[in-house]
Amino acid sequence: MTRCTTQCRSATARGTRRPGEPRRGRHDSHSRVTMADNVTSTGPVAAHPSTPQHRAGGAREPLLDRLTSPGGLFLSGVMLAAAFPVTNAIRDPDFWWHLRSGQLILQTGGLLHNDPFTYTVSSHAWTMHEWLTEVLFAQLYRWSGLAGIVAVLSIVTWLGVVCIFARARMDRPGALVLGGAMVLAVIAGYPIWGPRAQMITFALACLTLLLAERHLRRGGRVVLVLLPVFLLWSNLHSGFLIGLGFIAVIVAAETVAHLLHLEGRAPAARVRGLALLLLACLVVSAINLNGPSIILYPFATQGSAAQQSLILEWHSPDFHDWSVRAFGVMLLSLVALIVANRSIRLRDAALVLVTVALSLQSVRHIALFVAAATPVWITQGDLLLRRLLPRERRRRPLPPPGIRLVSWLVLCGAVLTVFTGSRLLPSMRTREDSLFYAQDYPVCAARWLAADPLPLHIFNQYGEGGYLADKLSAHGDRVYVFGDAALMGDPLLYSYAAVESVTPRWDSILRDAGTDIVLFDTGAPLSNVMEHAPDWVEVYSDPHNVAFAPRDRVARLQLPPQPTFTAGDACTALLRTPPSQLTQTPG
Repeated sequence: MTRCTTQCRSATARGTRRPGEPRRGRHDSHSRVTMADNVTSTGPVAAHPSTPQHRAGGAREPLLDRLTSPGGLFLSGVMLAAAFPVTNAIRDPDFWWHLRSGQLILQTGGLLHNDPFTYTVSSHAWTMHEWLTEVLFAQLYRWSGLAGIVAVLSIVTWLGVVCIFARARMDRPGALVLGGAMVLAVIAGYPIWGPRAQMITFALACLTLLLAERHLRRGGRVVLVLLPVFLLWSNLHSGFLIGLGFIAVIVAAETVAHLLHLEGRAPAARVRGLALLLLACLVVSAINLNGPSIILYPFATQGSAAQQSLILEWHSPDFHDWSVRAFGVMLLSLVALIVANRSIRLRDAALVLVTVALSLQSVRHIALFVAAATPVWITQGDLLLRRLLPRERRRRPLPPPGIRLVSWLVLCGAVLTVFTGSRLLPSMRTREDSLFYAQDYPVCAARWLAADPLPLHIFNQYGEGGYLADKLSAHGDRVYVFGDAALMGDPLLYSYAAVESVTPRWDSILRDAGTDIVLFDTGAPLSNVMEHAPDWVEVYSDPHNVAFAPRDRVARLQLPPQPTFTAGDACTALLRTPPSQLTQTPG
């Protein structure tokens, strides 16, 4: 027997029917339900929950009423508050070499074809897949320092969250489910948020999903905006392939839905149009300073065994880490909702499955899960809630429009004021030489190295290579490794790992590479071993870093003495502040 959907039940309960249509009972097994947004349901399982707009059968509420109703006030507060977790100071170790690369592009007037930062793989050909983002960083830094970069990338990330919200609202869920799920989503993505190039891909992926879903429901030409989006995206970040992949998954799922005559499928003409648009986006993505080969570049990263095993961000989520537990809660609750409802559109199911697999493979892909799965979670949660609470509450009369508008403005103003004062401005004002950065990057050691008159070859911590490249490359210093793992290549990454883990070959690897200085984290296994190595001598130390030089070459390196930092300096604060009292708060 065909199960009657929520929309069917609410319609029959009101006694409404089409003109000329006979009255049906509540559990009429032969009823045909017309789904929202021109999607027709004809199968035995409901694949698209009802919406308040269609249940009410009336016109859409005015914008003022939607914003200033109790639900509108709640959602406005939630969406403005979503800016808090996505805003922070620079925490991405790769940011620094991106910034320096953009400056070099502007100086030379073209892409860099070889690695300018290392003394190990300087002959490797460099595919600068983020060149436009790097130029953007360099220009913003020239105009406003780190403050402008923090502000722009925080806004871009928040706009991605807004696109998720807009896509979720297409099913007209209740305010409680919509707002609560958005809170869960931004908390789930916390390990990934922050000013970094990947946030551009996150925002554009959310926009792609929004426009694709809108096209399948409503048609029209708005979806053609994706053509210039992909033209820009392919020059900003190689993650454009994710957007193409999302569209391909949607088209494939809709094709299968039509072949199997499943409910919730979009009109075939729109699916065909989206498929043609996918091909067009693929073509425009090849318009890139790197050439058409940029389309294949992302597969090199996914196929690198060294990157997958050695780089922390490519590891699977560790659910012992509190920062990823919200992702686990979101994932498990989504599965529970789908099982309870036993109803989901095939394209939604496909996007969820793909992004779950990606996010379980690598913690950096949690943002993709948030982008694709949050609207599905909201739809499923709203469907379950309406099944459990089928009665619609009577709406109480709203206060006069003027009072409601003032209330909305006061709420938004209060949230924005708190956000600006407690989150945005402190993140923007954090200086590069501040204690905030000195406890995570070799700020003090870089100053000491810059005082050496000779260019040095520096074996460095992987995550600190970008900072050293930014601060020292103009001086002629070169690092062993930095964050463009594809450029480094698997052999170098494995050699780095052999030294970091202090295998028997560590000393010979350093000497064969022509290393002048080893600058590593204080207390790391390599640092502890080198303290007692007879052929190496400690030449610098601070609470964050320690440096060693070959004993037989230390005199020729003309290294400066251990510096004495002035009062009020971040390095002095780092020396005097106990590790337990160091704070990760920007400002």
